[in-house]
Amino acid sequence: MGEICTITAEKVPRFQPLLIITNSKYAIDGLTTHLEEWENKGWAEVKNANFFKRAAYLLQKHSAVTLFRWVKGHNRDMGNKQSDLLAKQGATKAQDNALDLKIPTEFNLQGVKLASLTQATAYRGIKECKPPTNRELTERNLQLTAEAILEFTSSRETEAAIWQGIR
Repeated sequence: MGEICTITAEKVPRFQPLLIITNSKYAIDGLTTHLEEWENKGWAEVKNANFFKRAAYLLQKHSAVTLFRWVKGHNRDMGNKQSDLLAKQGATKAQDNALDLKIPTEFNLQGVKLASLTQATAYRGIKECKPPTNRELTERNLQLTAEAILEFTSSRETEAAIWQGIR
């Protein structure tokens, strides 16, 4: 969800007030409540950290007021329905959009603040640096599951949606 805030912050002029309406408490809390903690821990185990970093950079450059409003998901709200539809279309596109996620060096702090470092944080950071292993059987089962869902529902689901459904 950080990507939505990133795109919004890029499109709205810096001097114009900004209202971001989302059904993602994770995005709102990430940019308001958890941002300092995530920075202190070197962004270890933060999902979509690159989007959150870019959004935080753009929002800090924003000179006008920025407000966030949370709306309940799947509540028949037209804007929410449309954003879900667009998200699903985007997730099933053959090629991703190119997003500028560059952050100036002076803003893109790396590493963990020593005062925040714990053994668990260090371990998570090391684990993130190691590339994930590709499991052929898992990939094949995901593909079979997606094909079965498509056959039964005529709807193409993303890998993330399939994993979420399993949980």
